Amino acid sequence: MRIFTLEIKKIIKTRVTWILLLAALALSVLMAYLPVTFEGLSYKAENGERVQLSGLAAIHYAKDAGASLSGAVTAKKIQTAVGEYQEALREYGVEDSFELPEDVYYDRLMIYQPFIHGVKEVFSDEKTGMAPGLLDIDPEEVGTFYERAPIRLENLMRMEGSRQSDIDKAEEMYREIETPFQYYEGVSGNSMDYQVLTIFLLTIICAVIVSPVFSMDYQTGADDILRCTKHGRLHLAVFKILAALVITGVTFLLCGVLWILTTNTLFGWESTKTSMQMLFSVSSLPALTIGELEWTNLLGSFLLFFSLMSLILFLSARIRNAAVALAAAMFFCILPIITYIGAPETLANWLQCLLPGGALGLNNSLLYAMTELDFLHPGGLSVWNVHLMFVIAALWIPVLLIGTVWSYCRRRG
Repeated sequence: MRIFTLEIKKIIKTRVTWILLLAALALSVLMAYLPVTFEGLSYKAENGERVQLSGLAAIHYAKDAGASLSGAVTAKKIQTAVGEYQEALREYGVEDSFELPEDVYYDRLMIYQPFIHGVKEVFSDEKTGMAPGLLDIDPEEVGTFYERAPIRLENLMRMEGSRQSDIDKAEEMYREIETPFQYYEGVSGNSMDYQVLTIFLLTIICAVIVSPVFSMDYQTGADDILRCTKHGRLHLAVFKILAALVITGVTFLLCGVLWILTTNTLFGWESTKTSMQMLFSVSSLPALTIGELEWTNLLGSFLLFFSLMSLILFLSARIRNAAVALAAAMFFCILPIITYIGAPETLANWLQCLLPGGALGLNNSLLYAMTELDFLHPGGLSVWNVHLMFVIAALWIPVLLIGTVWSYCRRRG
């Protein structure tokens, strides 16, 4: 235990580590606050003048304006939303809402907007997937929204070339989702994007802290002395690993929780009861609210994060130069983003699951994976790629950590 304490102090007392840890905390708050600055709207005051609101003022006004529609997203509310949009479009002789005057949107349609994207998705063309114009939707048919949603899921997966076994598995998961959906004004899809960015930046920061754990001692020659001590091999390797994982793990979780608490305080805790399907695709498979999605994304990313930190420790134990170890760590942090963009879709999905930390990034993030309908087929089984990446990450961690200890103990000066 004394060795463990010394290793903790050794990592923490360096100036670079302190700077990075403080930067991580500041970054978490900043990433939670930035989406607030993008919020803006206008309303007509009693004297007839238009008042522009931004930031928290805009968030609070939108919450008050949409209070009457908060709660269960019933078929009647959806029909009302479609009816209001259609009335405005006909009144101004246009076919799409973006052609309407901005004032009309804020004064008449803003509170109904969250219901519209789901309607257009559910009533998309069964063969082409093209969303219909709002004027082409029969308000009476909108009442079948929740009956049509599973049909939309099946049609979408068939258009994407999914196997029947994939469709059956997806439909089984979809039946677990509670209906009617829930909606409360507040946390938006844009703010959730910043959780993705926060997790990626925290991963980069922690990778910088972990990469020199072994390689720096090799480079300075301190390792040659440490190996001559009583606990200079196996025990030292284990405690070095534990110290690095405790420091980075606590940092990752603390900053991730700080982001969630700050975001929900700014946007309103009531909005965490919104169904995931209301902010993302109606066909999203997880039966989660936004609050549950935030925690699932954080904890799931934490497992993937541990697999990547284990890989970086393994590299550190194999590389003699600290700068090269850092470069290797950065390469494996960025590699999943590159492969997800450049590789064919099926290969990209496999690499997202197989690479340690393969879903820690931007467009390849765990959050976006949870909104997709990607299934993989190990051994002929149909497995949602999110489930598979968790299993593989859990297998990578012991393999890489054992490899790290073995590499360190077997190393010769």
